[in-house]
Amino acid sequence: MSFKHVFVTGATGIVGVPLCRRLAGLSERVTAFSRSVGRFDMPANVEHSAGDIIDRDALVRAAAGSDVILHVAAAVHGSAKTFAEFESVNVRGTANAVAASRAAGGKLVHVSSVNVAGFRSGELVDPYAETKSKAEELVAEAVQEGLDAVIVRPAIVFGEEAGRAGQIVDRLFSGSLKILPAPSRMISPVWSGDLAVALIAAARSGDSGRTYTVAGPHMSTNEFVRAVCKSSGLKKPMVNVPGLAFAVPLQLAWWVRSITRWTPPVSVESLLHGSIHDGTEAASGLGFEYTSIEKIFGGSAIE
Repeated sequence: MSFKHVFVTGATGIVGVPLCRRLAGLSERVTAFSRSVGRFDMPANVEHSAGDIIDRDALVRAAAGSDVILHVAAAVHGSAKTFAEFESVNVRGTANAVAASRAAGGKLVHVSSVNVAGFRSGELVDPYAETKSKAEELVAEAVQEGLDAVIVRPAIVFGEEAGRAGQIVDRLFSGSLKILPAPSRMISPVWSGDLAVALIAAARSGDSGRTYTVAGPHMSTNEFVRAVCKSSGLKKPMVNVPGLAFAVPLQLAWWVRSITRWTPPVSVESLLHGSIHDGTEAASGLGFEYTSIEKIFGGSAIE
């Protein structure tokens, strides 16, 4: 299946940039929609459209004529401070993406989060997980009403490009990660390049109404950092702080965030429970493979 016009929200972020770059070779036209005006070395046929995801009319106009809408935009820890801010982007923004898909008559691929599973099981209680869960409910309702839509839940996403590589890798690049918190915390990190491939596959052949969990091989945070550093020649943090020891100051940071105006990038529940998810079914169903960290940071996997 080829695309005539693909519309991408949140197009200048950690997932949006590699996604648009890959789409450029697969579609006659790609519209990158975001509040940021930066192009980040996008190919010539990627057209940037500046706008806010919470502006429904602007979104519908910009997405007109799209056969696929990839809804990547989201408020995450660090970009939103209050529940209202999370809700505005994650819930209202998704409602607007649904409306834009209906108006354009295109397929919607909604990028959610594995945190939704944690919220629904009671393990995670935070604004991000709750509002992403509500967003999924909106997409599910739209599917029941006839919209062709797929949900993709990525695990912790990392990139290989400074500035859009995720908190841990970005801090490794800058040399500012001196202390590694919760080194034994288990995660299932997924490369933004692999997620981009999975999203394109979901747009092409994903079953409407289905949820795909995209998550890489399980490893500890320490193993992840060690592999990144070894493959890229970076210096590994010298000091590790166990998760339980880090939980107390993290909880304090959450309590005083209204004063400090800084929202921690991870919740206490997430820190203590880890983030292990099985992405094998999605890889099989969508027809892609997860790339090893060695290939990613060694340069052979980067286009």
